[in-house]
Amino acid sequence: MSKRVIALSSVILALSALGLTQIDTNSLLGKPAPDIKLSTIGKTKTTTKLSALKGNVVLIDYWATWCPPCRESLPHINEIAADKDLAAKGLKVFALNSKEKLPIVQKFIDDNNYTFPVALDLTGEFSKLYKVRGIPTTVIIGRDGTIKSVFVGFDESEVPKMKKAIADALAEEAPKSEVPPAPKDPSQPAPGK
Repeated sequence: MSKRVIALSSVILALSALGLTQIDTNSLLGKPAPDIKLSTIGKTKTTTKLSALKGNVVLIDYWATWCPPCRESLPHINEIAADKDLAAKGLKVFALNSKEKLPIVQKFIDDNNYTFPVALDLTGEFSKLYKVRGIPTTVIIGRDGTIKSVFVGFDESEVPKMKKAIADALAEEAPKSEVPPAPKDPSQPAPGK
């Protein structure tokens, strides 16, 4: 084996050990969204498992208060979350904060008059499961529970694409219920008799 192959193999092995060769959130497109628990803060505290929202379209925006592109994107996320027509069609929006303490996040939300539901990812679970490599990372999950679109970073010119991705996801039919039909009543005659 040449020294070059050994050196290249060593670099790849070192990067793998550091987790630097892991694929990002875009690698999850079309795949089932990893299930997470979203516990919101503020006046209306709720805890919801993502899997319980199947049948809706879910937008999760992963962000931090110290991140300039996140601060630029949040007004757009707030606008989408406040759109009653989108909500009536089944859109659920969560701004999921990346590993910051509650007082910092709550003050930021209050100071900016944001009204979207905010959840905290104190352990970085979302970051790990969704292979986040940059923030903000916005994930749109379809009614069937699969990841339909991913936006990493923020560029105002991408907002129309995000809105179209939401509209496309909302246009899809909700999956058929997986609840088995009720058993037939044995005292009733079979159809056609």
